[in-house]
Amino acid sequence: MRLFGIGSPGAAAAGGAGEREGPMSDSAGPPAFPRKWTIRSVDKESAEKLSRALNVPLLMGRLLTQRGIQHPDEARKFLDAPLAGLHDPFLMKGMEEAVSHLVEQVRSRRPIGVYGDYDVDGISATALLCRFFSQLGVRAPYYIPNRLDEGYGLHRKGLAKLKEAGCETVVTVDCGISAHAAAKEAEEMGVRLVITDHHRPPDELPPSVAVLNPQRRGCGYPFRGLSGVGVAFKLITAVRRRLHESGFATPLPNLKQHLDLVALGTVADVVPLRDENHIFVRHGLEILSPSEVAEGGFETLDRRKAGIRALQAAANLKAQTLNVGHISFLIAPRLNAAGRVGEASLGVELLTADDEGEARSRAEVLEEWNRQRQNLQQQAWEEAMAMVESSGGARDEAIVLASDKWHPGVVGIVAAKLTEEYHQPAVLIHLKDGVGKGSVRSAMGLHVYKALERCSDFLIQFGGHKGAAGLKVAEEKIDAFRERFREVIRGMKESGVDERELLLDARVDFSEMDVPLLEQLEGMAPFGEENPRPVFLASRVEVTGSPGSVGREGEHLKLNFRQFREEREAIGFGMGALLREPERLNGKLDVAFSPGLNRWRGNTRVQLELRAIRPAGG
Repeated sequence: MRLFGIGSPGAAAAGGAGEREGPMSDSAGPPAFPRKWTIRSVDKESAEKLSRALNVPLLMGRLLTQRGIQHPDEARKFLDAPLAGLHDPFLMKGMEEAVSHLVEQVRSRRPIGVYGDYDVDGISATALLCRFFSQLGVRAPYYIPNRLDEGYGLHRKGLAKLKEAGCETVVTVDCGISAHAAAKEAEEMGVRLVITDHHRPPDELPPSVAVLNPQRRGCGYPFRGLSGVGVAFKLITAVRRRLHESGFATPLPNLKQHLDLVALGTVADVVPLRDENHIFVRHGLEILSPSEVAEGGFETLDRRKAGIRALQAAANLKAQTLNVGHISFLIAPRLNAAGRVGEASLGVELLTADDEGEARSRAEVLEEWNRQRQNLQQQAWEEAMAMVESSGGARDEAIVLASDKWHPGVVGIVAAKLTEEYHQPAVLIHLKDGVGKGSVRSAMGLHVYKALERCSDFLIQFGGHKGAAGLKVAEEKIDAFRERFREVIRGMKESGVDERELLLDARVDFSEMDVPLLEQLEGMAPFGEENPRPVFLASRVEVTGSPGSVGREGEHLKLNFRQFREEREAIGFGMGALLREPERLNGKLDVAFSPGLNRWRGNTRVQLELRAIRPAGG
């Protein structure tokens, strides 16, 4: 079975196997749907122009316009996602300096160190650079700091190890943009840095050969939303071009084969799936997908790396065509487990492995670490829930909890679960030796980084972006921080953010939801941040037959709807508890859903993914 473009919490179930970092099963009660349903506004004239120019249904023109696409050429590029649509890497400030230095190192066959990060973005970026330089005949030692012992960022220890390995040049990936002290230490030990990062840059940049970050001041690069691995890919694209232009003797690698790594980091880091990221992920998913029988009966080549095949097998992921949901809920959690409870370097070893046996053994270790992570996560979740309920924290503007019992590798995941459960920003802090290290997750569209800026006098340090952040705080200042953070969040809420709003793309009839239309909508995939799956509203719908539950614990709802004379089958992921309140399924209903195509054994039919229901006209 394949449901196109799945990127919701139901992705794991749709994919057919595996665990996901979704809501905890023991917290699943009857779902609480948003009270306010709003259909997104649209410039009707622009939508009609796109529809005519592209010869697509008006609904398609509407969806493209709502996503900020105004011109036919822009729409064609978005739908076709051609590799030729990628921007010139030399438009990025600092690229010329970085490439000139690295090309010199490559020609001299000098080792180039890679300093990465322990999340999926950092792991995949590290693997990407190691593979690229190795294919050029250049040794590429790498270092990733330990989350528990060292924490995020550039540190002297790792730089010293790369220096000992013979590296006089080190490329950072997904880190380094604020590492002034470590960069000065690198200078002192004779290591030259090329910093590649995508996080928010400070006013003053660290000393280095070059800094590559599309967000840095004065950078005219056309797209600012790249992930860490995306910036790394732009770097190797530029290096390869310069080597080709200068007649480099060694065969140059085909970089398209590494777009699987770019897709992993891009999806896992939840950056906007627009512009170049949309192209990266579209092509990367093709490489991540197993071989399958194409039209005419020919089997396409399996281009997956040995480590990817082993990881998918360990996760029991059998889908023939992968989508964003498979990365988000099945692959990424397993790679992240290496950095959370084990050693992130094993993730790099897996993604750079060419031997099938080595890849399988490493994937099995990752699978065991992922099980450990799930157990630690469940323990922290239960304790955090008990703390919230006992303190009445669910009624506060934000949840701020601290404990020395939680494993620091899972506090971010549990914070995210709390935001899902209570629809409030959440901060979870792990305490050790009088210092707390915490993870912050947003809700209701609130900008948690800006909130932390207004609490900075209580914090040792912090960093992040709108949806997620990290912090360090002295234990004795946590109470004061909690009070200030809640006060700031209260002010943000009062400024007009609606925490319970469901945004819809259009009001439709079931008769419009047919296979030809949905095949055209597939052209908008991959879906994700800033390119959400379309969500439609159908009114005066009624349930037919007897709804049932599916899933190992009956956690998903399966039912059939009828509107006028049209019937459609639907599945509501995580909505199985509605069967305990059957009255909510009675009478005429308004239904919010995302449409999909269920392909199975040569048959294709429409299936709706239920997002919310309410009484008709509610």
